[in-house]
Amino acid sequence: MNYKYFQTLGKLYTWTIRRKFNSFGKNSVVKPILNSANEKYISVGNNTDIGAFCRITVSTEFGGHKVKSENKVRLKIGENVSIGNNSFISANNSIEIGDNVIMSAYVFITDHDHGFEMEKNLNEQPLTENGFVKIGDNVFLGTKSSILKNVSVGERTVIAANAVVTKDVPAYSIVAGNPARIIKKYDFEKKEWIRTT
Repeated sequence: MNYKYFQTLGKLYTWTIRRKFNSFGKNSVVKPILNSANEKYISVGNNTDIGAFCRITVSTEFGGHKVKSENKVRLKIGENVSIGNNSFISANNSIEIGDNVIMSAYVFITDHDHGFEMEKNLNEQPLTENGFVKIGDNVFLGTKSSILKNVSVGERTVIAANAVVTKDVPAYSIVAGNPARIIKKYDFEKKEWIRTT
């Protein structure tokens, strides 16, 4: 099977599901098969490509507990975004992905955790509330990187493969590791990336 066949298949698949979303931009494509939920809280910008076998969901309840967020859009995906195959994005309050973002395969992004009280079963506990993730424009996320709740990632930042981001990342940085730390920053006077460690 060639690339043009998959392009056509993706367009047909997109046509069948695009009406479920809060908004869905022109020339955006979702490759089969998308595992999604509560699409009415998801906005997708123009010229965005969502890879095959992604899971993109908004959680409105868990364990019998309803999520309290009143946001009409809880997951906003910008324009000219490329989301790699098998990525998992899970929101219950606010995830914003900027324009021109490239995500490799198996990227994980979430704005919440599961409750973990010892006297209850895990599947009976509520999700944490009021979390957020904000990813700036022109960010690159490497394969199997993770962005956890309450994190902002500045523009033109590189998140290395397998990095686990647990705190804010300033613009024009490269981060790596678990937990992720800054390993390079862009120097505008020298016009090059400078190692910080």
